[in-house]
Amino acid sequence: MKKILIAFAILLVANLGMAQSNSSKAASSEKNTAAATNVTGAEISFAKKTIDYGTLHVGDVKTIEMVYTNTGKKPLILDNVTTNCDCTEVDWSKKPVMPGKTGVIKVTYTAKHTGLISKWVTVMSNAETDRVVLKTSGEVK
Repeated sequence: MKKILIAFAILLVANLGMAQSNSSKAASSEKNTAAATNVTGAEISFAKKTIDYGTLHVGDVKTIEMVYTNTGKKPLILDNVTTNCDCTEVDWSKKPVMPGKTGVIKVTYTAKHTGLISKWVTVMSNAETDRVVLKTSGEVK
């Protein structure tokens, strides 16, 4: 009987711990949602955060346009857009993007070596989410 009571107590404590964990996750999720809807400055949003170049051959050059939207309430300015490889170049407008309007970042990849493509483009701006990382992928044959 003593073993049954101990087992029951352990189960009860474990269930209480899980219930508290789930309620704190829900509260955190609600806080993030509330923060997203209370944006007072500029905010950047991408429809897609991945770039798939598909299959390329050595020497191919492919440019893809990444469209972003200013979902905030103030003008959005891209401070810098960088890549982690000299095989990828970026071009973007330095003009502010007004609330509700879109802008374009042109990402150009030059296939220099065979293998899988896995690179990053980092977008830094005056948005409340000030740094967004875009991923590029594909294969060079």
